[in-house]
Amino acid sequence: MIKINYPKKFDRNNYYKKLNKKENLFNQYKKEEKGDFHTIFKDISFKCLVIGKFDTLKKIKEKIGTSDNIKNNEYIKDVFNYKSCQISIIKPFFEDNLLISTCYYCNIDYINSYDKRYKTKNKFTLDHYFDKSTYPYLALSLYNIIPSCSSCNCKIKGTKKFDNIAPSSNKYDFDEKVKFKLTFDSSCENLHIKSKNDIDINLKENYSSDFKDFIKDMYLDERYKAHKDIVYEMITKAELYPESRLKELQDLTGIPFQQIKKDIFNLSDEKDLSKKPFSKLIKDMSEELGLI
Repeated sequence: MIKINYPKKFDRNNYYKKLNKKENLFNQYKKEEKGDFHTIFKDISFKCLVIGKFDTLKKIKEKIGTSDNIKNNEYIKDVFNYKSCQISIIKPFFEDNLLISTCYYCNIDYINSYDKRYKTKNKFTLDHYFDKSTYPYLALSLYNIIPSCSSCNCKIKGTKKFDNIAPSSNKYDFDEKVKFKLTFDSSCENLHIKSKNDIDINLKENYSSDFKDFIKDMYLDERYKAHKDIVYEMITKAELYPESRLKELQDLTGIPFQQIKKDIFNLSDEKDLSKKPFSKLIKDMSEELGLI
C-alpha cells in the first residue's frame, strides 16, 4: 500500500559487502559446477542478485523460474540461506538504514525499530515479496525484503504472489491509482450521521486492475472497516468546524487558519505516508470531505 522511500543513507553496497562469505561460496559452486549451479546462474552475478533493484529481480525470477530443481537444490539453499544472515546482517541493516514506522503493506500499525542502546526488540518483520521457499535464490535480495507487521507477513500474505506491485519498486503507484472512497447510508443527509455504522469505506482503483488481487487477498477492505471510527470522527469534526468556525478561531487565537485545520483533523504535510498509521486513509478521506 505504501511505497518504500529509500533514503540516501540506504547503502546497498555496504549490504553487499557484508555478504562477502556468501559471494565466495556462490563463486566457488559456480566454478566447481556443483550440480547445475553454474547453468542456473549463467551470466548472473551474486551482486546483481542481492542488491539489484526490483525490476532486475523480476527479470532474474522470470529467467530462472521455480522448478523443483531450483526449490530443492542444496547448493542454492546453502548459498542463499536466509536464517544464517537474518539476525547478524539483514535485520540490523534495515534497522540502521531505513526509518521504519508503519507496515508498508497495510499502514495500520506502528512497527518501529527501537534504539539498540535500550536493548528493545524491533516490532517489524521482514517479508519476502517473492517467497523464499519458491524462489530461494531471492532470499537475500535487498529489494525483495519488505518491512511489515506480523499480521501481514505471518498471518495473511504467506506465499501469495503479487508480481507487479512491490512497495520496493520505483514504479510502485498504489497511492495514485487506489483511493479510499466514502459512502453513506441512504438515511444520511448533509453529513448528518448518527454512528460509524452509517458509513462505509472501500478502496477503489481507477484506470487499472493492477492492485485488485492485492486488495482482496490482503483483506484490506475488511481490515479497514474495523477502523471506521477514524472516518466517523473526521466527519463529525467537519460538521462542528466548518470554514466559518475555523476563521473565527483564527481571529481569536492568531493561529493561521490552515494550521488550525491541520491540528483539528490530524492532517499532515508529510509526503512519506509510511511515517504514521492510517496516513493514507486520513489523506484520502480529507480529499473526500474537501478538507484539502
